[in-house]
Amino acid sequence: MAHSFNPHRQRASILGAILALSGAPALAQAVTTPLQPITVTARAAPQFDVLDADVGGFDLPLARTPQSITVLTADLLSGLAAGSLSQALRLDGSLTDNYNTTGFIESLSIRGFQLDQISNFRRNGLAVSNYAPLALENMERVEVLKGVAGLQSGVSAPGGLVNYVTKAPQRDTFVRATLAADGNGGSKFHLDSNALLGQIGVRVNLMTEQLRSHFDRADGTRQLAAVAVAAAPDATTTLSASLEYQRKSQASVPGLGLLDSNGDGVGDALPAGVRSRLNLNNQSWSLPFEVDSTTAQFALAHRLNVDWQWRLSASTQRTRINDRIAFPDGCSSAANYVYPGLCGNGDVDIYDYRSEGERRTLSSWDAHLHGRLNAAGIEHRLRVGLSGHLQQTQLPAMLAYNFVGTTNIDAPLSLPADPTLTAFNTNSNERTLEAYATVSSELTRDVQSLLGLRVSRLHRASALSDASQAVSYEQTEGTPWAALIWTPRPGTSLYASWGQGLELEAVPNRPTLFANYGQTLPALKSEQIEIGAKWQALPRLLLSAAIFNIDKPFADDVAGASALPSRVAGAKVARHRGLELSAVGQVNRAWSVQASMMALDAVYLSAVNPQWIGQAVTNVPRLKGSLSVDYKVAAYPGLSLNALASFESAKPVTVDGSVVLPRSWQIDGGLHYQQILAGRLTQWRVNVDNLTNREYWHDAPTTSWGGIYLFPATPRTVRASLTVDF
Repeated sequence: MAHSFNPHRQRASILGAILALSGAPALAQAVTTPLQPITVTARAAPQFDVLDADVGGFDLPLARTPQSITVLTADLLSGLAAGSLSQALRLDGSLTDNYNTTGFIESLSIRGFQLDQISNFRRNGLAVSNYAPLALENMERVEVLKGVAGLQSGVSAPGGLVNYVTKAPQRDTFVRATLAADGNGGSKFHLDSNALLGQIGVRVNLMTEQLRSHFDRADGTRQLAAVAVAAAPDATTTLSASLEYQRKSQASVPGLGLLDSNGDGVGDALPAGVRSRLNLNNQSWSLPFEVDSTTAQFALAHRLNVDWQWRLSASTQRTRINDRIAFPDGCSSAANYVYPGLCGNGDVDIYDYRSEGERRTLSSWDAHLHGRLNAAGIEHRLRVGLSGHLQQTQLPAMLAYNFVGTTNIDAPLSLPADPTLTAFNTNSNERTLEAYATVSSELTRDVQSLLGLRVSRLHRASALSDASQAVSYEQTEGTPWAALIWTPRPGTSLYASWGQGLELEAVPNRPTLFANYGQTLPALKSEQIEIGAKWQALPRLLLSAAIFNIDKPFADDVAGASALPSRVAGAKVARHRGLELSAVGQVNRAWSVQASMMALDAVYLSAVNPQWIGQAVTNVPRLKGSLSVDYKVAAYPGLSLNALASFESAKPVTVDGSVVLPRSWQIDGGLHYQQILAGRLTQWRVNVDNLTNREYWHDAPTTSWGGIYLFPATPRTVRASLTVDF
């Protein structure tokens, strides 16, 4: 039997721990980052540009890093009032949604590849699970490495790597309070405070939000409590620690399917009109998706001498989920059963799905030594280290997935509930131990080489909750990476790189669709070649271009003796070739810009079904562009205007390309005004998402079990906030 779930008791215990952490002398010696000295060369806001990013794994400025990296700064996110990952994705042409819906776990794709929720996300450089909710209120920036990341993370999908850098203690003491509201009736209060206790810095972020969605009956709540402490016991040692608790409760909104227009049992047409407010999870018995997450991190760094230092860091994350939804899946009211999709008249079957008390834990650690040395007249920068993580998924013994009736997207019906537990869940664990090394060498004044290798020892196991269908395997793989940089003149660099990635897949936990449902599969290798250029056109404006080729093997479904297919690793291969362009930074004192574009050709090279070969990968646009600008109005000091325009070309919904989402575009706008009011810095913000109130389908992912779902764009939404520094 699953343990009882008491969110109020857990919340109280976490908040108590935070208060204890902020006041305990022993733990007060820990920091998130060393406190930085005050300088007189600080760059004026907004800071769209950054000098470096931790996600790359090399101690190089972004202007010389032989990688495609995007950094979404706090200034950029707050200027557009981005409150979710989906909103942030519109800021970069290489980032797209993928089954990213209201009330559920947020997902994304990079360069057309969906990221893995376990292996493609980092928090201050350490592995974390993306099953935890995202709180941008506690983020200093979001770093995105595009392309294979086998050197940086070992096991990860080839699209890229996301690193969330959390807020750390600052030199100044402040208390900053924000009150926000939106046109749907939602409201939020956020408190960000920083204090110095002697030589110890303490940063606390508290937030509570009432979520009001434009979807029918999809409201919820969200809370955040986070503390970070920082200290330097001496001139050579720094310590850091942070603790964050989040809770979110909100009804999730499922997507719609394609209509079966010809009665052959397969959805083949977009519904007439975009249902931008329809929520099929609106039964009287529908329960919210609930998630509680606690993340604790610690780091210790020590400088041995002027050239060498070591660092030890560790993280643990615990997430508990109650996943409940009235889920639309296929249609049984027509002459031929429809799957995937809806009947031609808009009918759709509803299933009562409940998996309560899911527990996911992920612990990770890293220890490395880095420094520089001279050999044969060449300066080398070295980094060697060990890292590892342990991930466990403990699900309830049984789940409910029961047919309760058929409704219609134009005339929804009330259906009875059926929470009977009828199917076994699948538990899994994954353990990795990795050794890695990188060397950066100054071959000449203008040429630099970078070499790296990570060797990963993997252990994966899975079994049904009744202990049947147990699968376990071990695997050791290396993921090399190499690059060459040429700097023909100051401020300009050209590079070429090659690298491999290592990915893991698991069969979806759908016993009616797969003979080997829930099982883990062997790891597969992807490969990438990238050629790029970077130009520091202005002191704070960086222009970048990159072309890339990524080959990635996937699992595919193979027929066997069973009536159901088995999913087999490596039975399908996709190739993604593309061009990326970007311009980030400050054009002059009035204008700041973040612009990017990606042109992508993504096709299947091989598959079990020969009709897939040569076809375009679904839900991937051939062209996506994004332009975000901020303008300071000189005639009205303190006033600035901002806008975000994004564009996507048509993208296929079905593998044969017979159904496509039309090309789409959206424009957002806003203004920011800051003044000294009653002796305090006061900031007013007003933002409008989707200024023209366009209705369009923005996402059409094919799920891992073969279902195709359609998600509409958010209607016009007004957001306003007031921030006061005390």
